[in-house]
Amino acid sequence: MELRHLRYFVAVADHGGISHAAERLNIAQPAVSRQIRDLEFELGFDLLLREGRRVVLTDAGRTFAERARSILRDTEDAAEAARRISTGEAGSLRVGLLEAASWAGHLPLTLNRFKRRHDGITLDIRPMSSVAQVEAVLAGEIDAAFVYRQDNISNEALAVHPLRTDNVVLAASKDLVFDGDELLTLEDIDGLPIVSFPRSVAPAYHDQLFGALKSIGLETQIVQEAVDETTMLSLVSAGVGCAFVNSTNMQRPPLGVQFRQVNGLSVPIEFLFLTQKSPGSLTQLLTNTVLEIDA
Repeated sequence: MELRHLRYFVAVADHGGISHAAERLNIAQPAVSRQIRDLEFELGFDLLLREGRRVVLTDAGRTFAERARSILRDTEDAAEAARRISTGEAGSLRVGLLEAASWAGHLPLTLNRFKRRHDGITLDIRPMSSVAQVEAVLAGEIDAAFVYRQDNISNEALAVHPLRTDNVVLAASKDLVFDGDELLTLEDIDGLPIVSFPRSVAPAYHDQLFGALKSIGLETQIVQEAVDETTMLSLVSAGVGCAFVNSTNMQRPPLGVQFRQVNGLSVPIEFLFLTQKSPGSLTQLLTNTVLEIDA
């Protein structure tokens, strides 16, 4: 049974006969008659009673016509929904992001431009760590991710688009007074209590950061751990300690927190946009928007 069988039969039911249906369908009457006979043969019962040139629906035919109309409507609705998605008029995208990177640069510019162009597409925004985002893209749980480079990024399984490179700065309470406005030295920061994050949150970044701190001779004194930079900055503001954080946080400085660069300390942090190797059409629209942005 094919959709054309249903269309031909519904046309006969709606227009009161095979000849009228053939005119409406713009095909030859024998072709309509043949398709109806094939449908009845496949079903194993009559849908029409032939009374000369006139046809009447059987009881089974009336029930079948109701269901066939519903199927055809659903098919048309499905085709229209798919068309709207294929043209970027509708659909949904699951996008992971980092709060620390959402205040300026590629991420907010991309989301703003994408929504203005494709307001029919719903963005399901999911704040997640970089490691969790990478795992979610690989598992098909999200469609795209804005992350900092991690050890679990597979160039074989993922399309990786570098966007920019950030660095680290020291976040300290404004109550902490440093001499001058120049770069801080090891002597300025030696012995300061440090708020940090567990290695499990971002192993590659953790090792890179603490390796760089060791290289300038700093022996860190960790007094508190927090799983994200928002919490770390809250602790800094409260005077619990200082923290080495991504420089992108300078775009949204919390009250009571100052940011300072440290002489000799450089931890380049590559910001990336990730999708699966063969993204869907909506994800490709988002990718196109990302790559247009010159932040």
